[in-house]
Amino acid sequence: MHSNTLSKITRRAAIAAAAFALALPAAQAQQTLKGGTSMTPDHPAAEMLKKFSEVLDAKSHGKIKLQVLTNGVLGADVQMQSQLQAGTQDVMTTGTATMASQVKEMAILDFPFVFQSGEEFDRVMDGPMGKLLSDKAYEKGWVVLAYTHNGFRNTTNSKHPITKWEDYKGLKLRVIQNAMYIDMFKQLGANPTPMAVTEVYTALETKAVDGQENPLPQIVTMKMQEVQKYLSLTRHSINSEALLIGRKSWDKLSKEDQATVLAAANEAKQWKRHELPRMEAGMLETVKKAGMQVNDVSLAERQRMAVQLKPVIDRQNERVGEDFARQFYAEVQKVRTNVAAK
Repeated sequence: MHSNTLSKITRRAAIAAAAFALALPAAQAQQTLKGGTSMTPDHPAAEMLKKFSEVLDAKSHGKIKLQVLTNGVLGADVQMQSQLQAGTQDVMTTGTATMASQVKEMAILDFPFVFQSGEEFDRVMDGPMGKLLSDKAYEKGWVVLAYTHNGFRNTTNSKHPITKWEDYKGLKLRVIQNAMYIDMFKQLGANPTPMAVTEVYTALETKAVDGQENPLPQIVTMKMQEVQKYLSLTRHSINSEALLIGRKSWDKLSKEDQATVLAAANEAKQWKRHELPRMEAGMLETVKKAGMQVNDVSLAERQRMAVQLKPVIDRQNERVGEDFARQFYAEVQKVRTNVAAK
């Protein structure tokens, strides 16, 4: 073989090896995070997770991928929270109520009648109280990337509209398996029946219970409009949610990648805040078209409900710590004053 042919082959081999060496770090650097939600693909929580995945892909130029698994494929919220702590799952959206078993102060976000609007919630959670709760979550192995919500919880039933707290009297109402919710609806005169979410549709259809309470996304995605006559916009508590990454997964990221993940989470959060009112308006139309009677509950009546629930709230304040509760309510009041002054 001629020496110049040999040198050409050698040069080509060297170029190919150099190209492979250059490509190798990029291939190694690309990573796929595993993300889950217990909600259906059309639920706002799942939509936000998908948006986060898209933005993360764009902002990292394809370096960080997020695989999104919905419908509780990776487990229920509590199970996924443990997986984040163990490092076997990376990202999730979760109701903050289930985080309260490890961060007791989180429970306040679901207390009745704490917030009067979604904007109040957003501003409070973007401020010092959100940071304080995030710091407590960090100690438990979770990094809070964003706080969002899925609207307010409302009441549906098959008997009559709820216009005042007295209308709950005698209603057999499915509630989440949570001591505060049982206590709360007993105080309003209902007969609360704790039940797993998977059993609710059948229980409503067979009239085993008269009604239930949930935010609009759950009401619509679970097709409760097919088995309930009345929807009363009681807005008794906000359905708060956190976008989490496990601390073990977080610590594996470079500082630059951590900044990218935070920026993408913030963009997804802002997107959801903008889109949720539109989603909720569409959901209200869906239930009305299905034949549900929808009634609003006035702020004055909601304040009457809050007065009736004061013994429950006092007991819950003790549970989260009265000093913390006072600090939290003071921040809500400050934000409320600022929102009203806009």
